[in-house]
Amino acid sequence: MPPIVCTGYELTDALRRYLEVGHGVDFDEEIATAIEEDKELRGDAYDEADEVALAPQRAMGVVWSCQQHFSRVREGAPAEDRKVLEIPYSYGKWAEDHRKVYLFVPTGAYFNEDGTSGVLKTPREKDLKAIQAFIDAANSLLPEAVRDEASLKLEDLRFEVHTPRSLLQPAYKRDERKELLPPRHLRPLFDYPE
Repeated sequence: MPPIVCTGYELTDALRRYLEVGHGVDFDEEIATAIEEDKELRGDAYDEADEVALAPQRAMGVVWSCQQHFSRVREGAPAEDRKVLEIPYSYGKWAEDHRKVYLFVPTGAYFNEDGTSGVLKTPREKDLKAIQAFIDAANSLLPEAVRDEASLKLEDLRFEVHTPRSLLQPAYKRDERKELLPPRHLRPLFDYPE
């Protein structure tokens, strides 16, 4: 079987806004708690240099925390919506002197000939349909009062292509495994019913 590439959308900042504004998640409090724990652990040895050195790790922690919070939001969704609410995968890139982690919702998978030929520089109809279903289902879970400000919007997401090996699948709970495995974006390649 030829190598596979996964298409989808990077949504790190958009999902953080969705969770903070729409579901009341306080990531600043999570960071403050992590700082206090680090200060307590290091005691008098903790200083400003530690603050700078640990900032990238804390940023990664917030991104991974987004997965956990979104998993909880997804739990409360109707069964039909849970079918399209993929818990975002993560991937890392080196930025300056540290690794930065991003969140990614896979929407399709193709044999690598498609990925290397330039065909996948823009999303296919299948990708657009999948991400729009994800956006609609996620936004339907927002309280009406904050829907305009917190909603996920296609223009806030970035279409990307990755190899499956570069993507880190989220940790699933038992009921999530039943609903989300095998990964929805890979099912058509293996003639698995959707």
